Amino acid sequence: MSQQKTYKKGEFLFREGDKISHLIFIQSGSVNTCLNRGKKNLDLFQMSTNQLLGEMALFGQSTHNFSAIAATETKTFEAPVDAMKEQYEAAAPLFKITIKSLSERLKLALSEVRSSRMEKDASPCAEDQIAKVFGTLFHASSHKGEKQKDGKVEMPWLQLKQYSMRVFGESPKRLEQACHILVKLKLAEYSMGKAPDNPDGPDEIQAVTFKNLSIVEGFFEFYQYHYFKSGKSEILKPDETVSQLVESILKLAEPLTPDRFGLVQVPFTQLAELAKFEIGLNLNNDHFTRMENKGVMTKRRSVGDVVQIEFEPKELRNIFFTWKILREIEKWNEKGFVDLDEKEEKKIKKGECACPQCGAGYKETQKFCAECGTNLVAKAS
Repeated sequence: MSQQKTYKKGEFLFREGDKISHLIFIQSGSVNTCLNRGKKNLDLFQMSTNQLLGEMALFGQSTHNFSAIAATETKTFEAPVDAMKEQYEAAAPLFKITIKSLSERLKLALSEVRSSRMEKDASPCAEDQIAKVFGTLFHASSHKGEKQKDGKVEMPWLQLKQYSMRVFGESPKRLEQACHILVKLKLAEYSMGKAPDNPDGPDEIQAVTFKNLSIVEGFFEFYQYHYFKSGKSEILKPDETVSQLVESILKLAEPLTPDRFGLVQVPFTQLAELAKFEIGLNLNNDHFTRMENKGVMTKRRSVGDVVQIEFEPKELRNIFFTWKILREIEKWNEKGFVDLDEKEEKKIKKGECACPQCGAGYKETQKFCAECGTNLVAKAS
């Protein structure tokens, strides 16, 4: 149903990744289009009276690939996509060819503007560079690194930086910060020592050992697929509840041996009990839908009277670490560097309080913190 709407200054007409439900005709006012990048926006261009938004839905595009914000009070006329498609299909062939040609030209221009704005993004690790830096780490290390018997891969530090810069054109500084993230998450570790040309100097990084390169590969492959595919970037925004639930599923999978297809099964009741205990979550169908919307695929199978949750641990582990890496990249972009000395946040279970000294969870009946020994009664008074 067509409708007229009024947007106040600063109000979103739609956000990047939203489904295109209407074609929006701007009757008065002006609209800024932008890309949402964390806590900042990258401006693309401004639109005003008698211009149209959402027209690419006529040619199969399902979601908006940028956000639109009212720059002033803006009045619009919005028509449902399905109704407009019917009118378009009923139009004369020459008219349809003309409209499609203009739309394709606009799509190309938007792509060029988008690329230009992204190149000017001054973030330490801009979103369009994330797949490149971690892909560089994977390919350089898997090609030049020394593979060890336990599956780890060791790479001389100087060789990693030189090879990555010469072959992939990657910034050594950005590469170093990306490695810091993997070390911080215990996916890699540094070997320290004296530089050969400065034996009396401070210890420096001599080599980096990747404990599981497949996680690095899974991260940059998952990221590049969803980031560069229109309408898929929403999957890359972590959902804390889903992340905690996936962590609980992985805990149950630890002692299990995957079958020849790489799959394991855990009882639904066991997962529900753990989710209730760990994160205070009453597990239901909506939670599985939320997981699927974030790219986490599981199957529920009835085996007799027991409902089993079937999944691939490797896939879930890769997605879980994808979100952890993305959180660290957000901190990196905010601070300008990766803080290896940052203390890990203590997880507080439902019904617990946080210790004022170390942040660990405790129940109200406790007198002392089990983590650091702080007198909780004295602190409360």
